[in-house]
Amino acid sequence: MQYIVKSAGLALAYLAAAKVGLVFGTLSSSATIFWPPGGIALAALLLGGLRYLPAVFVGAYLTTVMVDAPVIFAIGFSVGNTLKSYIGYFLLRRFGNADLALCRLRDLFILILLGALIPPVASAVLGTLSLWASDMVTPDIVPDAMWQWWRADVLGIAFVTPIILVFVNKKSSFFKVRGAWEMGALWAISFAVGQSVFLGWQPLGIMLNEELGLTWLFPLLIWAGLRTGRRNTGLLQLMFMSQVLAGAYLQKGYFSDDFTRYGMANFWLFAMLLAVAGMALAILATAQRKAMHQIALNAKVSEVSNDGIVIVDEDNYIQDINPAFTTLTGYTREDAIGRNPRFLSAGKQSHEFYADMWKSLLEVGHWEGEIWNRRKDGEIYLEKLSIYTLKDAQGKVVNRVGVFSDITQSRVEQETVAHHAQHDFLTGLPNRLLFRDRFNQQLALAKRYSKKFAVMYIDLDRFKPVNDTLGHQVGDLLLMAVADRLKSQVREIDTVSRFGGDEFAILVSEVVTQRDVTALAEKILAALKAPFVLENHTVNISGSLGIAIYPDDGMDMETILSNADTAMYKAKHKGANTYCR
Repeated sequence: MQYIVKSAGLALAYLAAAKVGLVFGTLSSSATIFWPPGGIALAALLLGGLRYLPAVFVGAYLTTVMVDAPVIFAIGFSVGNTLKSYIGYFLLRRFGNADLALCRLRDLFILILLGALIPPVASAVLGTLSLWASDMVTPDIVPDAMWQWWRADVLGIAFVTPIILVFVNKKSSFFKVRGAWEMGALWAISFAVGQSVFLGWQPLGIMLNEELGLTWLFPLLIWAGLRTGRRNTGLLQLMFMSQVLAGAYLQKGYFSDDFTRYGMANFWLFAMLLAVAGMALAILATAQRKAMHQIALNAKVSEVSNDGIVIVDEDNYIQDINPAFTTLTGYTREDAIGRNPRFLSAGKQSHEFYADMWKSLLEVGHWEGEIWNRRKDGEIYLEKLSIYTLKDAQGKVVNRVGVFSDITQSRVEQETVAHHAQHDFLTGLPNRLLFRDRFNQQLALAKRYSKKFAVMYIDLDRFKPVNDTLGHQVGDLLLMAVADRLKSQVREIDTVSRFGGDEFAILVSEVVTQRDVTALAEKILAALKAPFVLENHTVNISGSLGIAIYPDDGMDMETILSNADTAMYKAKHKGANTYCR
């Protein structure tokens, strides 16, 4: 239903604009000089899509019905105008890549070229040929009729389509109280000048020695374009065009002679300048205001950012820094400006590190990583640094921007968390998770090089009575002392782990013979048998130890660990202070 209502509205808008063009935009010779329906149709397709193409055809056909045109002309006119709108839509969507909000000067020029100059060829050819086929014109004036038809369509699109697009795609309020006085003055002066130039009025009854010329319009367009934005400028251009048509219709003012004095070609060029100049200035001024706002915004962001920002020139000398740079490094603007950033280096990175950094900057234009630097007070800190390369239109490096933050504390916290995740909180030994990881690494090496390794499971004997009689504090001290004794009996390549409670495990790397393992087991049992002196308490315990050797006792982790656990319980059942395999 909504589509039907919008389609009907489009057809009626087309018909109303056609009425304006036929009444006010037609010379005494019956040549139309301005055809606004084409601008409405193209804008509708660009905004709503090809589904509104039937509404364009209906609007064009109703126009011929309104003037009681012959059937052949009605068909040719309707098809030609519909095809014109479709071609404009196709060219702009396929090749234009234009922003319909007309935020860039390129967008306006693409719209004029692909939407206004090329598509009207179709309507001019089909429309004029249908006039000839209907015996409405003689063959000798067909070329002139095509030429005039094309110019009228071009003006209609150039004037109307940009105005519709900027109004529909602009989200901010059109009327702003802050600029109301200036906009009111602009419109009052523009209306008075337009009335004087195109309708011969004397503003406020003032008698002028000579008529105002067309050149009076352009300062007003410049004023509108630079100060009041695209929408207001577009409306001002349309007002001037309306005054032109009204003056020609009433035969008053500058074009009262049906453009005979000025010439149709000259008028068309003037009208195109009128359509484009003000809007182009408005686009440039709007883009400049946005750019200035963005610059101010970026400066504010840089000022309040907690990240340090440093900008260097193409020769890598510092041009600017933000306040956070001083906060993080201790160096003020006076200290840093004009210097190479290498003065910040802590000397912990190698030449290869910097070579890789510059290779990335030169090839990709960006580098991100971690680097050690030194503050002004000599303190070394770790920073996360991102460097971006800025180039001009020719691809030449203009600046590089470095954004960095101090991650020293967060790195310490990360390492602490990672350590706690993989180590026993009480003894500091690797926990079950880290033990299994190292087991997998050892298993992979053993399989690759056909070597042996062993796993020992250890359960403390008589630990529970110590814990119950002397308290958990002494029990904890005992566990820490056991951990120290176990570590003292193994090599650095071996891993001592606590699985929980009074259970420990040892990963013995690079075993040659079974005797290597049993000898180590005997040393460990002897170490555990020796008395422990804890807070003036002498504690005597021992250990039950189970052994499993790869590949004799299993080829995978679960089998080997299970066999070591079973062997430990066998030793437990045989009595204290012994080992089993």
